[in-house]
Amino acid sequence: MKRLRIGIVFVLGFLAYSLYSSYQEKEVSHPAQMQASEVTSNAHEIGIQEGNRAPDFTLYSLEGKEVSLSDSKGKVTFINFWTTWCPPCKEEMPDMQQFYEEDGKELDAEIFAVNLTTNESSSQVVKDFARKNNLTFPILLDTEGQLMETFATITIPTTYVIDKNGIIMKKVIGPMSKEMMNDLAFSAR
Repeated sequence: MKRLRIGIVFVLGFLAYSLYSSYQEKEVSHPAQMQASEVTSNAHEIGIQEGNRAPDFTLYSLEGKEVSLSDSKGKVTFINFWTTWCPPCKEEMPDMQQFYEEDGKELDAEIFAVNLTTNESSSQVVKDFARKNNLTFPILLDTEGQLMETFATITIPTTYVIDKNGIIMKKVIGPMSKEMMNDLAFSAR
C-alpha cells in the first residue's frame, strides 16, 4: 500500500512538472519566434495571450487623470503590474525610470505602471513611493483589482509588452532591466 501511494505521488509529481515545463516553454518564447500566421490569426481576438489584441482599460493615475490603454495607440506600451512592497518590483523601478527618460521617446514607447492598490495599505503609500523614487512615468491605480483580474496577474512584477497596433507581443514575469526593455521595445515596433 505504501509503494502504491509513493507511485501515485511520483506520477502526479511528474505530470505536474511536465505541465509546468510545457507552460514555461510557452511563456519564454520570443515574439519573433511566433509564426506570422499565429500573430495574424489571433490579432482580432481580445485576450491576454501573446498574439491577442490587448483588452482596453481605463484607470486613474496618481494625479487623478483618467488614462486608457487606447491613449497609447501607435506606441509600444509596457503594462507593468507591481506593488510598493514587492522586492523584485522595487528592483526594476530604477531601470524602468531610466528607460522612460532616456529611450522611451526615441523608441516611441510608453509605460503604464499599474499598481495593484488592493494589495497596498493605501494609495498614499503609492504616492510616497513614487515621490521617493522620482518616478515620472504614468502610475495607474487598480483600486478595485479589476485589471489584475482581467490580466490574470498572480506573480508580480508581470509586464505585458503591447506593440503599436495593440497586439500583445510578450509577457514578462519578473523584473526587467533597461536593456531588456530596449530590446523588447525595439522588437515590438
